[in-house]
Amino acid sequence: MNRKTTIFCMIVIWAAILEILLAQGICSAKPFYEGRTIKLIVATRPGGGYDSYGRLLASTMERYMPGATIVVKNIPGAGHIIGTNKLYVSKPDGLTFGIFNKGLITAQLVEMKGIKFDLTQMSWLGTPATEPRVWMIATNSPFRSIKDIQSSSETCILSSAGIGSGAHTDALLITKILGLKHIKVVPGFQGTEGEMAMMRGEVHGQIGSTDSILRMTQTGDAVPILMIANKRLPEYPDVPTLYEIAPNSQKPLVDLMVTQALISRPFAGPPGIPADRLKILRAAFEKSWKDPKLVADAKKMGRPIEFVGGEEVEAIIKSALDQPKEVIDFLKEIIVLEE
Repeated sequence: MNRKTTIFCMIVIWAAILEILLAQGICSAKPFYEGRTIKLIVATRPGGGYDSYGRLLASTMERYMPGATIVVKNIPGAGHIIGTNKLYVSKPDGLTFGIFNKGLITAQLVEMKGIKFDLTQMSWLGTPATEPRVWMIATNSPFRSIKDIQSSSETCILSSAGIGSGAHTDALLITKILGLKHIKVVPGFQGTEGEMAMMRGEVHGQIGSTDSILRMTQTGDAVPILMIANKRLPEYPDVPTLYEIAPNSQKPLVDLMVTQALISRPFAGPPGIPADRLKILRAAFEKSWKDPKLVADAKKMGRPIEFVGGEEVEAIIKSALDQPKEVIDFLKEIIVLEE
């Protein structure tokens, strides 16, 4: 066999091997996410904590998914239920995920009207924050403490995103747990609208995340009066926790509320995302929240970062939704009647 014949045979052989590899998908033209557009659904209006975390992620995660573009789409309404419903029924191709209110755990427990999702079935990416919840009161209100609210005959008006949101559910639960008689919860405040309403004197306060109260205390517009946490925070050593003042008979509900604070900014995709694509998303998601530039940007915005991975969040969700009948009945009594 001469040299030309040998070279020709080698070319034929390598061409055949390449064809086999391509047919088996071992040698692909490009990774799945290269050139793709990923939709990140934020289940509230622009502005506020959820939107801030969503946009922080979008601007960073592209760097860990070369060739992909991430577009933020706000879908507000019904205390995050509308956006989460839309997310849940999205095509499970790994090109859609989103962020929504952790209060939807309780909303699902009580089978709230309008819910079309099952949080236990979603493809969980994780959460960038595990922060206690805070009851904050405007400094222009007549209240300065829980004792003031307990002893006053004046109604304390609190804002919330909507029935089913964390702020709304937390307010109803605390009212029941502590036996408060003069509380009114007004839904419909999206993003930072609740904080603006406090400053305008339209409402007296709201229940929100610690990053929100830090901003408002720094500007002198609000003071914290109660922490939904298992211990007092160093920043507010004089502010009691719900554990400290709740009757022992109500501790199971307090446990549920504190557990939900562990996943205060949850991100997930629809059920059924292929395992290989979910693995890529989770890896890029984790790298993003540990990215030094993102951490620095979040700090400037007053948004704390304390990453929890998808598998752990999934376990927390399933545990939180596994409640005894008496707890679910109690939740239905105080929440569903508000619809």
